Parts: sequence; structure tokens; C-alpha cells
Amino acid sequence: MKGGSLTSPRTPWLGRKWRSAQMFNIGKLRLLCDVEGGKMKNLYPEIEDFYQNKYNEDGRMERRPLEYLRCKEIISRYLKHNKMEVADIGGATGAFSFWLALQNHKVHLLDCTPLHIEQAKENSKKNNLELASYICGDARQLPYQNNQFDLVLEMGPLYHLQDNYDRMQCLSEAMRILKNEGIIICEVISRYANLFEGFQCSLIDDERFVEILDENLATGNHFPYETSYFTTAFFHTPDLIIAELKKAGFSDISLIQVEGFATILNVNDLMNDKRKKELLLKYIRYTESIPELFGVSGHFIAVGVKRTVKA
Repeated sequence: MKGGSLTSPRTPWLGRKWRSAQMFNIGKLRLLCDVEGGKMKNLYPEIEDFYQNKYNEDGRMERRPLEYLRCKEIISRYLKHNKMEVADIGGATGAFSFWLALQNHKVHLLDCTPLHIEQAKENSKKNNLELASYICGDARQLPYQNNQFDLVLEMGPLYHLQDNYDRMQCLSEAMRILKNEGIIICEVISRYANLFEGFQCSLIDDERFVEILDENLATGNHFPYETSYFTTAFFHTPDLIIAELKKAGFSDISLIQVEGFATILNVNDLMNDKRKKELLLKYIRYTESIPELFGVSGHFIAVGVKRTVKA
């Protein structure tokens, strides 16, 4: 599925040597590499370039109706009251932000791509619907106050940050800005997503894709190199995202499949048939937490709670 799934439009080649030098430093050395003038350095410029210049993110969720519907359905379960303060981190052009704003929630949108913030502001004017703020920023260094938000959405950052240090920094920042009993909801891509897509879409006919797939499966890292496939990304296993949330200090962690078994089906026909759509959603919900099926789902959502321990 090219043009908006895991194998989207063209992105530049990034050699292994560059990656090793720039991304896999740790500890104090890593901190020195990351922080420049009080701000986090952009170690993933190819991702910003991809979304700024090569791929139209605006309207992507509407082009993926099952994923969008399921994400909204899952998020809705955690909307505890009518006017929550929400941070939509890596929220692109505001698909979830505006949906939540329509429900009278106070939503702050942050994304690292300037074009996405510009498009979000344009979407605001088109729909006569304002967000609380629009910020071009870094998920690893958020510009918000401690204990500010009831809900933090991370529906993209964790599947672009390949370095564990960066993902933990991202989650630690979410923990910092959440109120006590606040909730984080994050979407990740399954480690095995490209495996299914490779066979479904005959991408395995491309030897370069097979090389990319081998690395996906072995390490979780997705490097497009000089192909037209999806930009730099990281694909999680269920155990890994649970471990990362625990390490960041979150409690009551749960995992929910987004598309579930429908990942391996032709959902377009099913979604256009009312009866079949209802049955599809019924059985996705029924099986959404069955551990044996997590490897099949293209995406899954992890939920955690900030619970401050009183001395």
C-alpha cells in the first residue's frame, strides 16, 4: 500500500555509517550531541523533509477510515469529562485535535513540521474552529508547564524515533506535563506490519524492500535508503512499548489493537458495505485485546496513567 501507509512516497538515502555516528550515542556524550543552545538538536532531518516536501499528510487519517474510526473510538473511552486540556503531540495537521475541539476540549497542537502547523491553521479557518495553541516543536522537549494536561496524545512520535533515548525523552516529557491521574495515549506501528504488507502488495518482488524488511524484523528500525518507501521509522513489539511506558513511570498500562485482524483483509470493500462494516467493527472490538493477535494488527495503541506517589 504505497502513498500513505508504511511505504509512502520517496525519501533520501541515509547510510548506516551516518546513522551510527549520529543516533546511537548514549549517556553524557549523547546529551552533548542532542542539546544545542538549550534546545534539542534535530537528529531526524529526513523525517521533517519527508513531511515538509514529499508527502501530503493533510487528510491522511480521512484516507484511512478504519484506522481513524478505531483511534477515535479508543480515545473516546478515556475522555473523562466534557472539557479536558489535551496536548496532541506530533498531531500533524490536526485530525484528532479538531475532532476533540468539536467536543469542547481545550486542545494544544504540536508538530515538528512547519507545513503541518500552517495547514492546521488553514484548517482552523476553513472549519471556523480554533485550537488553544499551534506550536512547531519537538516531542522530546515540550514547551508546556508541569502538570498542565489531563490527556496527552502521541499518535505518531514514537514510531519515528528510532533511538530508545529519544523515545524515553518523549515519554518523560509527556509524564512531566500530565496532571496526576492524567492519561497518555500513544499509537505505534507493529514490528510485523511490513511483513504482511510486503506479501499483500507484492513488495517482496523488490530486493531492496526485502533488505529493508529484514532490518525491520531484526531491530525494529526502518530505513528507506534510496527507495520510495516510508521515511525513517521504528516498529514496536507489544512488550517493548509496555516496557518503555513502565520505565517512564506510567501505571495501569493497557494495549489495544487498532485494525486488528482487518490488517490482512481488503477493508475498502468491507467499509463500504454497511452490514459488513458493522460486523467488522464488532469483531475487531471483540478481539482487540487478545494477545495472540497483536502481531497481526498494523497499529496498536498503548494507554498509561500518571499516578503521583505521595510521600
